[in-house]
Amino acid sequence: MNEPPKAYWGSYTFQPGEADQLDRRPDVVSISRGELFLATCCDILRNGHGFVAATNAGTPSDAHGRWIPLFTYPCIEYIRQFDLAQKRIFEWGSGASTLYWMDRARSVVSVENNPQWFERVSQMKNDRVQLILDESDGFPFEIRKHDGLFDVIVVDGYGYRYDCAIEAIRKLAPGGMIILDNSDWHPMTAGALKKSGLIQVDFSGFKVTESHASTTSVFLHREFDFPTLDPIQPSYCVGAKRWLSGWDRPYSPQPTGSRPE
Repeated sequence: MNEPPKAYWGSYTFQPGEADQLDRRPDVVSISRGELFLATCCDILRNGHGFVAATNAGTPSDAHGRWIPLFTYPCIEYIRQFDLAQKRIFEWGSGASTLYWMDRARSVVSVENNPQWFERVSQMKNDRVQLILDESDGFPFEIRKHDGLFDVIVVDGYGYRYDCAIEAIRKLAPGGMIILDNSDWHPMTAGALKKSGLIQVDFSGFKVTESHASTTSVFLHREFDFPTLDPIQPSYCVGAKRWLSGWDRPYSPQPTGSRPE
């Protein structure tokens, strides 16, 4: 079976007397620069992130079929830069995020209050995950039962997000982060985390399996300094244009006898 021919997008400079000939060609479409760039952006979302296939399947995953949290794409791009191999994770609300963390972190404690989700994740988790079902009003306080502090705490469960956030502040390790999903729907909760002294960074954009933009917020301890997987930060994001090495360098010579502080 022959593969269909590939289609290429690009600009074309008309030669004298050629415009009329191109008007008669069915394989040439006149399109504005903005529409052309929009098509490129859609291609990054469709193929770079795997949005269409994952959304059609109803499965939060990337273009390679790997699980991703149901956070906004910009937030996932930020988190994926870090080496979490020695980090302890606690999350309220299990699911695709649990399966994402378990392949990257040292350990994961996930508390769930939906029995169906609990059963589903139970069948897919590995030994790094301690999965707990708590359908009671004690759901936010489950974290108190676990010794020590956590490097990453995720507030993404059904209900109780304000109470969970307050508990998270008390159990966050120095240099750690708290992630609040749907923070645009929980401004009081976000405000409480920020007032505790954490640095709020909002990541707004699209999510896999959803048709609207939203916000996932990360609250960083003021000593935050997770190691990165790549030698540079930020690393290239999905769909990024890569520049040649040497682009980012000082151009002005240092004054004679001076040295950088």
